Amino acid sequence: MAGAVGIVARPASQTAERLALEAVRNVIERGWEPLIEVDTAASYPQTFRGLGTFDLSRDPPSKVIVIGGDGTLLRAAIKAEGKDVTFMAVRAGKRGFLLDVDETELAQRVADFLEGRYEVVEHQRIVAEHEGAALPCALNDIVVFTSEGQMVRLDVYSDKERVMGLDGDGLVISTTTGSTAYSLNAGGPIVDPRLDVIVVTPLNPVQLFLRPVVMSLKSRLLVRLRHDSGPAYIVIDGQVKVPAGAGYEFTVTPCPKPLRVARFNWWANYYERLYARLLSYW
Repeated sequence: MAGAVGIVARPASQTAERLALEAVRNVIERGWEPLIEVDTAASYPQTFRGLGTFDLSRDPPSKVIVIGGDGTLLRAAIKAEGKDVTFMAVRAGKRGFLLDVDETELAQRVADFLEGRYEVVEHQRIVAEHEGAALPCALNDIVVFTSEGQMVRLDVYSDKERVMGLDGDGLVISTTTGSTAYSLNAGGPIVDPRLDVIVVTPLNPVQLFLRPVVMSLKSRLLVRLRHDSGPAYIVIDGQVKVPAGAGYEFTVTPCPKPLRVARFNWWANYYERLYARLLSYW
């Protein structure tokens, strides 16, 4: 065989299951070996019986097809952190900003992926570090959010300069990729993903004058919960949740390794597709 390609599918989804099976057939037809991610195999024990498996966090192949929604890709990215993986993203349903391959073109795109006919888009990520320990890199955002409904009181610094003091529900620190996710819902701007910036968006602040701030990706942010703050969580891409209390502080810097995704005409009509996806949430 030419090599192995991994397949990750969203659990409990008939559409994702069907497309994953189609992807398996396409991979085999082209002389490659399909490997099923261990959690996917556990979610569909009968569907992929007899196929080899792999663990994203330990031994992923260099090419992995992800089928589902944005959350499926975000979880896969966290599991594969630090590994040399290029993802192909297939949308199972009408939503999903990060997944650009439609089911109607799956067979052709699988062929393109296996034969190297794609552009690698490197999505810059950010990483939070607390007391010398790094949390998983975030593709979309790092969120500070109240854990018990009490007011979160925090300060944000950029390269030791105070940017804002906030009393409210929390804060969203997003990448350009994540500017169309939680940050946008909280009133942040849509940012062209080709820019090297991050967006700091307050969540329901008492200080009505506070507005989202766009900052250089090179800035070293420090977020510090004040001693009169209520308890909170630090949430990474909606997938990893870390408890934080008064006095907790963390820094935010660029992640050493961006997320590599195989894209097919990714920049063609980008904003047209973006707004079409936004409308699909009605």
